[in-house]
Parts: sequence; C-alpha cells; structure tokens
Amino acid sequence: MVTRLENDIFDIMVEPSDWRYSAAIVGLSRYFEDRDKMEDEDYEVDEDCIKFCSDSITKEEFLLFAESYYGEEFPHVQVEEILSRKEFSKEMIDLVNKLLKENSIMKKVFSKKKFDGSNQEELLELIDENRLVLIRETFRNKKSMYANFANESQLFQEKSDVCCRLQGYYVDPGRKSRGAAFAFNNNINVVEDSILLDFVPFGFFGEYESFFVNDSYSVKELIHTNDLLAEKMEEERTEEGKKLRDARKILFRAMQESADFINYDVEVILKERPTQDKPNDFFQTLFIREHSIQVLRDFKKHYKSFCFKRKIRENYDLDIQKEVIDCILNLKRADELILFFLREESAYLVDALIKLNQYIEGSEAAMEKGQRSAFACAKELIRKLPENKRRTYRQRLTSTLILKDYTGYLNILVQLANYADMIFDFAFDLFEDFEKNMDIAYAFVNALGKAPDKKALGSEKAK
Repeated sequence: MVTRLENDIFDIMVEPSDWRYSAAIVGLSRYFEDRDKMEDEDYEVDEDCIKFCSDSITKEEFLLFAESYYGEEFPHVQVEEILSRKEFSKEMIDLVNKLLKENSIMKKVFSKKKFDGSNQEELLELIDENRLVLIRETFRNKKSMYANFANESQLFQEKSDVCCRLQGYYVDPGRKSRGAAFAFNNNINVVEDSILLDFVPFGFFGEYESFFVNDSYSVKELIHTNDLLAEKMEEERTEEGKKLRDARKILFRAMQESADFINYDVEVILKERPTQDKPNDFFQTLFIREHSIQVLRDFKKHYKSFCFKRKIRENYDLDIQKEVIDCILNLKRADELILFFLREESAYLVDALIKLNQYIEGSEAAMEKGQRSAFACAKELIRKLPENKRRTYRQRLTSTLILKDYTGYLNILVQLANYADMIFDFAFDLFEDFEKNMDIAYAFVNALGKAPDKKALGSEKAK
C-alpha cells in the first residue's frame, strides 16, 4: 500500500500490504542502494515500511538503474562491451551486426549502420545519444524484463482506477473493465495499482524462472532475505558455470544453506518466462512450510542426484527435480517416484527417496530397525537364490506394489520365505500395518536388485 505523507522528511511510504508491494519494496531498496553510491539520505527502511522522497525517483534514473540491473541482457550493452576492445575478430564483428538488429528499437536507432571493424566510435556515439530510448523500449518489451511481470503499455503510467498493471491482474480497460467488477458495477470495483509497481521486476531474481521470497517477518528481513538468497544463487550459478536456467534447483539449494535467516513458514512467488508455447502470464505461489525447509536441509546430500529429467515418451520428459520438490513443498510421500525407480532398478535413488519419505513423516528412527532387517534378509537371499529366481521374485513383488496389491505382496513374501527356508523378521511389521510400514516393503524389494553401478551413478548425478 502506498501512502502520501505530510510533515515528514519523506513524502511517500510503501507498506507490504500484499506480495506485490513487498516485491516493489525490495525493488525500491535495490534502486536506492544503486543510487546511493553517491547519496545516502533519500530513503529510510524500518520494520513496517520503506519511506522516501518522491523526487528521488526519475524516469532517467529508473532506466539507468534497469540498465545496471540487467546488464548484458540489453543488446546495446553487449555491443558496448565488444566495441570497447582494440581488436576485433570476424566472430566479434558478426556478433555486433547481429546485435544491431536484435530488436525493433536497435534496428530503428542503427537503421542501415553496419560494423566493419573500424567505425566503433560512430556506433558508440549513437548508443550514448539514444541510451534512454534503447533502455526503455528494450526493458518494457523484453520477455525477460518488464513484459514478463507487467503489461508493457503500462510502464511509467500513473495509477489505474480500472486494473493493476501486473500480469494476471491486468484487464483491457476498453473491453473488459465492467466485467471485472461485481454485477458489472465499476463504482464498487477496488483496484490496487501504483506506478511504484514498476519496481516489481527488480524484486525478483532468476532468469527463466524468477523468484521473490515474501518474508513477511519485517520489511528489513524482507529485503535482507531476498538479497541473501539472490547472492547465494549467484554464488551457486558462478560455481556451476551455468546460466540460471536451473534457478529452481539453485533456489532450493540456497534455502538448504539458509538456516540462519529462514526458519519459519515462507511464501515464494514464482514467475516463469513466457514462451511461444506457454504464455505464462500469471504468477504462481509456493508456500514453503517450516517443516519443508527442514526436509530440504536434511535431504541436502541426496538432492543433487535428482536434478535431471527422464524421457518417458515422445515430447514428454519427466522432470525428476520438480517432482521431488513438489513432494517436499507439499510434504507428500514420494511413492510414485520410488515405484518408477524400482522398475528401473536405480537402487541408490530408491534408497534416497525412502529416506525422503521418512524425513517428510519424521519416521527415520521408527523405520531404521525394520529396514536393516529387510536389507539383511535380501542380501542373504541374493547369496542363496539363483539369479533368475531372485529376479522373478523381485519383479513379482514390484508388480504388487505398483498395483497396490498388498495382500499379494505378503503372499509372495510367505512363499519366498518357505522356498529359501528363512524367517523374515521385518515381515511382522508389514502384516501388522502394511501401509504404515510401506518403506520397509520398498527397502526389501530394492535390496533384492542388482548392486548400484558406481560409474552409472556418477553419470546420473551429473545430469
């Protein structure tokens, strides 16, 4: 919420009334931090709000900050970086000429200009003369910048009484404004919009997936949390030598390391970059419970192993990482993934997912004895049974689990015990309550499989 102040050093106050204004506050703080390399008296942050002088925000400084914030995502910035060199290879010359036609404003400013390796001064002058228009048009239209978060026609527009400028909240005022109000009465339609929501894109971090952590503990913590997570994500990105295409992976890994400043329920707002196939013109909310954050930390040493996709059929890949994260966020057992990897005989991944189930349910200690017994019995069976017989029993047991035929599982277990002349101590827990002890059943079938191939496991982790 935005309030105009009187009789105060500052004349504007923004409070985090919902996540949109919270994100705008983080964006504003980053704007002022960038601006305050020269001055330090334009704004003030306290526990409940941010205050500042309205004349400290100008269109020119906003655009220069956008250029600084997004850097080489602007084609003219890339051109400047290349033209600052003394010598140019053919590849550099070709790249510059490609960038001069990168979007409509670049084509308009540079018109029929072409870089030939010697006219860099002319091109640099054109960039300086047209810098603000190059920034504005690229910023508002590029799908990784303003257009990802808000309607591009609303940049720098004053508050609308009809709709909010953000994606998913915007309606065409000429066509749909009456339909957006109850009983088609615009007089009762309450719209939360502000020109300050133009700062929302600067409150997010990431690239193909952008995140904002709505840490509502206080405004100071809100800014601190998002700055720290953005810093950790950048460290992870630099360490992995990748773009933030894997931003989700990096975000949750950063949260695993963040026990010192996130140890309570927290809301994360996600915005995916639109593509030709998926408009993605809405924001998503991930509500991360305190227990989910603890599970993330407990599962830390296994998490990297699930950062890959598996091709299921033509034009469909199963994103294992997203499935695991979904289980953690919703505190949902990973049974479907366990069955998937049991069929593939990925012993290490099944073991890790069983551990994930126990972290989610807080049942590590209760399951430990039964799983140890199941593992020992399976290894004894591997020693006793011929290979073909072992594989047959494993396949039959796996099939009963997939079909949720738990009586069938127990019947096969009795047959197997009689055939091998063994006592399965772990089976008593299954007869007492199969579903409660499901992880023991998984552990037994998994241990009956082949031993993990360390070389294959290494390549799996690398994916």
